[in-house]
Amino acid sequence: MYQERSGNSMRLVLAGIWNLSILLPLAGCTSIGADNAIQKAGDAPQWPPAPQPARISYLYSVTTPADANIGRDLFSKTWQFIKGQAPRTISRPQGIFVDASGRMYVVDTRQRKIHVFDSGRSKYFSFPDKPVVDFEFPVGITADGKGRVYVSDSSTNLVHVFDSFGEKYLTSLGRGELMRPTGLALRSDRDELLVVDTLASEIIVFDVRNFNIKTRAGRNGKQRDALHYPTSIALGPDGDIYVTDSLNFRIQNLSADLKFQNSFGEAGDGPGYLSRPKGVAVDSDQNIYVVDALFDNVQIFDRSGQLLMAFGTAGHAAGEFWLPNDIFIDSNDVIYVSDSYNSRVQVFQYRGVAER
Repeated sequence: MYQERSGNSMRLVLAGIWNLSILLPLAGCTSIGADNAIQKAGDAPQWPPAPQPARISYLYSVTTPADANIGRDLFSKTWQFIKGQAPRTISRPQGIFVDASGRMYVVDTRQRKIHVFDSGRSKYFSFPDKPVVDFEFPVGITADGKGRVYVSDSSTNLVHVFDSFGEKYLTSLGRGELMRPTGLALRSDRDELLVVDTLASEIIVFDVRNFNIKTRAGRNGKQRDALHYPTSIALGPDGDIYVTDSLNFRIQNLSADLKFQNSFGEAGDGPGYLSRPKGVAVDSDQNIYVVDALFDNVQIFDRSGQLLMAFGTAGHAAGEFWLPNDIFIDSNDVIYVSDSYNSRVQVFQYRGVAER
């Protein structure tokens, strides 16, 4: 009942409260499933609803490789049938990351593997393809541009490191140092991996050249420079860091040198409040997106914490969510949301000033 009431109150913002003057034009995107997106564009949901100019529009959803235009030909389907292979589908998506080449990595906690959708090369695979010691409950994921992939494991308290875009297992880091790693972010220019440790209520920075700890930030509490069960992390285009401070019901904003700058959010069941904040991401205009698993939507805030609008509601149709838990925004402002209990990734486009 609480979730239903919250969902109704959150729908009030879908009419749109965004000040149009702050939005900037956006170049076209080239992303996974672009053909699929074009096919569905005519009747796609948008926010705010028509006839208002779209700020966010639905593109497509991915559950199988075919949804990302991979292996859709008759030969592939026939060969899969002959070999007796089960459909390669997402079951319980959690962490999500899309690299600069368009590979989409989706952590599947139920299957204990990572799906890789590489539509540019018409390739799908999952890893690890062989058992990996202490790989039990993958949660977060990030990757560099050279094929190295990092996966947090909140059961064994490690971050696993893969190479060749996940096809080769290398090692793990954080043994004896991490209590419950969750969100990950990579700063390749600094050779740094930022790991959110939920139980320790801190951010731990590892040097990816030797896997030693470089520094830490945060402490448990409610103070300005504290965290309480943080989960997700995102990097803004200016280098700022945003962390979902879950049990403080807020988003913490840190500078590039890990100094606490400001925060926004508080517990509540109405627009602009946070109830079960999960994933966080930042678009090119430095608007901040927060996934809320109780509201079954994504709220968008400006840098000062002012609510701009929200999109999504509870359900199973396009643009509806069932316990979403992570979000990623690529360099073209394409938005990927892990729609956990709908067993899919939904993809949207931030459009800035919409075409008139």
